[in-house]
Amino acid sequence: LKICTDYDLEFGTECLQLALKYCRTKAKLVEGSPDLWKVTYKRDLYAAESIIKEIISQEICVVMDSKEDNKHVGHLLEEVLKSELNHVKVTSEALCHAGRHLQQIILDQCYNFVCVNVMTSDFQETQKLLSMLEESNLSILYPVVVVSVHFLDFKLVPPSQKIENLMHIKEFSKKVKERNILLYGLLISYPQDEQKLQESLRQGAIIIASLVKERNSGLIGQLLIA
Repeated sequence: LKICTDYDLEFGTECLQLALKYCRTKAKLVEGSPDLWKVTYKRDLYAAESIIKEIISQEICVVMDSKEDNKHVGHLLEEVLKSELNHVKVTSEALCHAGRHLQQIILDQCYNFVCVNVMTSDFQETQKLLSMLEESNLSILYPVVVVSVHFLDFKLVPPSQKIENLMHIKEFSKKVKERNILLYGLLISYPQDEQKLQESLRQGAIIIASLVKERNSGLIGQLLIA
């Protein structure tokens, strides 16, 4: 750098040519990964952003109550996600008190979580997950997506009461957005007959896939319906 001209420093964007010119050092080509990207112009930033989104969208972890069995609706959602998103790795973990397995998934840098809440319109389970993510500092580099899914029976409790409780998601989303965590809400009517439930689950899977892929901060705190 000491012997480079001002012109070289300003316009010599090809560093290898400068190294050869002034240091007589020949470059050696090394095969890199497909996501290796050089940012030169502003438009390159959008391409780089797209590549990063693609990389961190390849795994989704479905989190549910540890007391539930394999017939739990959360596992049904997991299976539909696997079927609809065959290019994405979908796993599930229990949100128990120790949370060791879930913590390991976080340490392995999974950036997408679906928290299943059945027959409840509060965010107790989702808050536990959010606390774990905040403590892990996973979201320092890239935004983490959390979709809080609520399976609710509107025949037991009036929809207005449930929606009122669920609207607290806006407050939670603003708080965790400061930690680069994107929180969305998804509402699915439950129970339903098998055919209607499968259709709702498929629609929910499509919504989840879109939220994970796009990572749209403009939609945080919104309650979507499948």
